[in-house]
Amino acid sequence: MSRRLSIHLDRQDAVHRPGELITGRVELVCPESRRCDELVASLDWEVESRGEPFSSRGAPVLLAAGLALSPGAPTLVPFEIPAPSGPLTYHGHILTVSWTLRVEAKLGWASRERVEARILLLPWTEEARALTATGYRKAPSKYALVYDPGPLPEATLEKRDESRTVEHPLVGVSLAAASVALLVLRAGAFTRILALLLLVGGLSALFAHLRRRTLRERLGPPELAVLPEIVRAGEVLTVSVSFEPGRPEVLKDLVISVSAQEVVLRPSSEPDEPRHYRHSLHGERRLVDRGRLRLPPGRVTVIQEMFRIPLRGPPSFGAPNNEVRWEVTATARTADLVSWKQTQRILVHPPSP
Repeated sequence: MSRRLSIHLDRQDAVHRPGELITGRVELVCPESRRCDELVASLDWEVESRGEPFSSRGAPVLLAAGLALSPGAPTLVPFEIPAPSGPLTYHGHILTVSWTLRVEAKLGWASRERVEARILLLPWTEEARALTATGYRKAPSKYALVYDPGPLPEATLEKRDESRTVEHPLVGVSLAAASVALLVLRAGAFTRILALLLLVGGLSALFAHLRRRTLRERLGPPELAVLPEIVRAGEVLTVSVSFEPGRPEVLKDLVISVSAQEVVLRPSSEPDEPRHYRHSLHGERRLVDRGRLRLPPGRVTVIQEMFRIPLRGPPSFGAPNNEVRWEVTATARTADLVSWKQTQRILVHPPSP
C-alpha cells in the first residue's frame, strides 16, 4: 500500500450488496506541500481462471480536484459509490470473480499515487434486507431484482436439433459421385485411396441426413421449451417436450436434465494444454415414466417436468473464455435406437431476499 494514499472503508468486512452505497474515506498524507490535481476512483472486476484471464474497468468517479496538501498533515476525502448490479463475487473451482476499488491521486504531471481495496459483492439476503430497512416495509427491493451476469457469450441461448451443413443430401451425393468418377478413371493408388475416403464421407453424410429426416417425420419434430428462461435460485422451472408423430410411436426412454458447470477456454496459443476445462456444479437428471412415452398419431403430445433451481445454486456468469453455464437438456430414444437431443441455456439470477 502506498505511504501517501490509503482507503478506509466504513464496513470493515467490505461486504456490499447490489445497489448499496460503498462509503468510506481516502486519506492522503504528503511529506511536502503539494497540490492534488485529481483524485479518481473506479470499481473494477476481474476473472482469474485456468484459461485466459479477463478484467473490466469501471467508469471513473472524480472524488476531488485541486486539493492543497499540507506537509505531514492527513487530508481526508469522503466518498460514496453505488455498488454495481453484478457480476457477483464468486470463488469457484476453476474460475474466480473479484471486485476491486481503485483510487488514483494525480500529484502533478509526473507523479501519481495508487491504492486499491478488495470489495465483496454478495447477493441480498433476508437478514441484509432487514438491516438496511429504514422504515416499516421499506427496503431496497428494487436493487434486489437487478442482476448483471456480465458479458455473456454471443451464441444463442437455444441450440436446436438442426442438421449440419455436411449432413445435407447434396453433399453426400456429390462426394459419392466424385469418388465413383475417380475410380472409373483408373487413377493411381493415392487417388483411389482418396476416392474411397470421399465415398465413405459421402455415404456418412447421406445416412446422417436420412436418419435426421426420418426422426423429424416420425416424431414431429420434437421441440424443447423452458419457462421461464430467466429464473432465480430457489424458483421452479417448467420443462416441456412436445411431439407430433405421423404414426403411433412408443419411445424407449426420455431423459430431461438440468445442469450447471464452470466452463473455461484456454487460448489456442498453448496447443500442448487442454483447450477446455469444465467443472460440474449441479446436475439433476430425470427419466420420464414409461407410461407417458406412448405418442398417438396426428396430435401434439406434451411431456412436462418441473425442476427447482437450488437455493444455493451459483448465478449465471459470462466473460470472454470464462462462464458459469446453466443448461436444460432433453434426450429421446426410439425403440430402434434412433436418438434426438436438444439443449437450451437458461439464465439463473441470485435468489430473492
